[in-house]
Amino acid sequence: MRTNTPLHAAFAALSLGLALVAGCTSDTFEPGVPASLTLSDSQVTLTSVGQNRLLSATVKNQHDDPIEASLTWSTSDPLIVVVNGDGLMSATGVGTAVVTVSTGGLTDTAMVEVAQTPAHIVQLLGYGQSGPPSQALPSPLTVRVTDALNHPIEGVEVTFEAPDGGSVDPATAVTDFFGQAATTLTLGAATGSYTAIATVTGTPLNTTFSASTGGPFSIEVVFVGDQPTPAQIQAFMDAKARWESIIQADLPDDYAILPAGSCGNSPDMDRPIDDLVIFASVGFIDGPGGVLGQAGPCFLHSVGGLPAIGQMTFDGDDLNDLEANGILSPVILHEMGHVLGYGTLWDGVGFLADGVLTGGTDPHFTGPGAIAAFDAAGGAAYANGKVPVEDQGGPGTADAHWRESVFDNEVMTGYINLGANPLSAISIASLGDLGYTVDPSQADPYTVVNALRAAGANRVVLHLQNDVRVGRIGVLGRNGRVSRWVR
Repeated sequence: MRTNTPLHAAFAALSLGLALVAGCTSDTFEPGVPASLTLSDSQVTLTSVGQNRLLSATVKNQHDDPIEASLTWSTSDPLIVVVNGDGLMSATGVGTAVVTVSTGGLTDTAMVEVAQTPAHIVQLLGYGQSGPPSQALPSPLTVRVTDALNHPIEGVEVTFEAPDGGSVDPATAVTDFFGQAATTLTLGAATGSYTAIATVTGTPLNTTFSASTGGPFSIEVVFVGDQPTPAQIQAFMDAKARWESIIQADLPDDYAILPAGSCGNSPDMDRPIDDLVIFASVGFIDGPGGVLGQAGPCFLHSVGGLPAIGQMTFDGDDLNDLEANGILSPVILHEMGHVLGYGTLWDGVGFLADGVLTGGTDPHFTGPGAIAAFDAAGGAAYANGKVPVEDQGGPGTADAHWRESVFDNEVMTGYINLGANPLSAISIASLGDLGYTVDPSQADPYTVVNALRAAGANRVVLHLQNDVRVGRIGVLGRNGRVSRWVR
């Protein structure tokens, strides 16, 4: 029998002590227990509302080894920044907030500042106006300043200048809640073209407005939504100048007080109208091919019943294709003609007869001026007392354009052709029938082709399908609101 000696007892006690120490160490330095929590950033600055930033957190045990842990994220002010369960922050407003991460009683924080930085300045109102020398233009030159994600910025100073002899008032303005600032341009004493430049003070961001001492009839083009390319803007300005040279008389002034969206993507309106304001929008409709866009009047003048406010809406992909293929200008000229009333007011004033969309078989235009011009251009042998209107192509083409099989490459058919697309005296005279004072000498050379020309002679490259705006047309009242609806 073995007995414990004092030495054996000492060794036993030592072994027991080491076991106790080992057990204590195992509990204190458990590998899976968080001992520290550290965020990847303690200070974060976001420069755009809507901007995202992913925060990461590192959790370590007491051995300073990274470990997996369940994290809880929170924000001190969700009106400034929100954060999801993965640490992804999104800026929701301007200001400062604290984002906190926690796990197992440990926390760490990041101070987040959202301070919008100007990235864009775009024109909203006032582009392409014309007026008498030494007079203020009827519409203010209005810009919007936005951040990189196109959210408006309040409180930004914008400087305006008129380098061509005009003047602006005020010379500086601060953007409002909607990111907008405005000035009024007064033209100089000389006839000709003028510009005004709006600049975000202290930055290279700027945009240039064009104006002129044009004729009595003025078309104001207001770009809304995505900014067109320089070539697209020029096509709008060329079409505007062409129609302004054709229409020779002013229309009665009106005033519009209308909510946003009253005419396409139009903003809120509380402004004078002289003579025609067009809201031009470039965006997404259905991608390349399909519907290019739509155009037409939304509101008519209270006196005379001619268009006062209209829209031109285009698919950006198609517009880029037109620009690349060199047929952008005739398309813009064509669509602006629809805003003026070509094909969009015919039925309402009684000049469309036997419309195919209402059961007819031979749609034609009955305005006396257009009939005379059609006959003079070689159409008398085709049909006496009528101008043939399109009977093919379905809604948006039929009953709203000249007949392609007769007019061939005339720009106001429902099809754009390779080569020249002349604007004929017939189209100009049809506007005269609607009530405009027009100058037929501004027409391009044109003669009516043989309606029975050989198949395949047509050089169509683009069907302008569904290009006529569908919707109500109102009449502006004296109080600036809609007095009645005519369609």
